[in-house]
Amino acid sequence: MARTLDDTFAAIDALDADGFVAGLSTDVVLTFGNAPAATGHEEVRAACAQLWQTIGGVRHRVQDLWHPEPDVTVAYIQVDYTRLDGTVVTVPCVDILRWKGDVVADWRIVIDVAPVFAPAEETAEV
Repeated sequence: MARTLDDTFAAIDALDADGFVAGLSTDVVLTFGNAPAATGHEEVRAACAQLWQTIGGVRHRVQDLWHPEPDVTVAYIQVDYTRLDGTVVTVPCVDILRWKGDVVADWRIVIDVAPVFAPAEETAEV
């Protein structure tokens, strides 16, 4: 596998946990927001399942990539979450990835998903 995030984000957007972990080292450490870190493929699959059952879908739109060191990638992303009611909420995200060869060994996702789960604003008819 070449060192790229395209297949990895495509797997996440397809809610394909096996495709997602294929781009991760077997001892990966994944930290999503303020949730406890998930270590290894099984914990990452479980964390994905927990999140994915609360949403209708997700789409990542990478805006910028930086490579401050040879084995580090920083990605600025707009993430479109489809809520279970069908509405889409977009939140910004920064991912910091440390690579081991062609797979990610450490993935830190800096995101606030509170807007995704906030009650929809009700509008009163006047």
